[in-house]
Amino acid sequence: MAEFPEEVVKKAFGASDGRCECLTVEHGHIYNSQCMRVLTWNKRGQSFMAPDGEKGWEANWIVSPENGGKPIQENCEILCWDCYCKKNKK
Repeated sequence: MAEFPEEVVKKAFGASDGRCECLTVEHGHIYNSQCMRVLTWNKRGQSFMAPDGEKGWEANWIVSPENGGKPIQENCEILCWDCYCKKNKK
């Protein structure tokens, strides 16, 4: 799948206030169905648990390029690694 330009990811991460934006009810989030996990910029793509107990995060397509999605901030959601994997069935 296509990647977002770095500038789009930076803007989306800033707009997310460095938190997971997942709203998938089936994931069992405790904050009004939103994950809200605090994320660290330099842990993008980190799938393993770091010594500090944190996992990474990834930029996710809201509408995939295959379905006409554009690589713009409004189509980019920031997800913690757990939510990213669940949404993308990895």
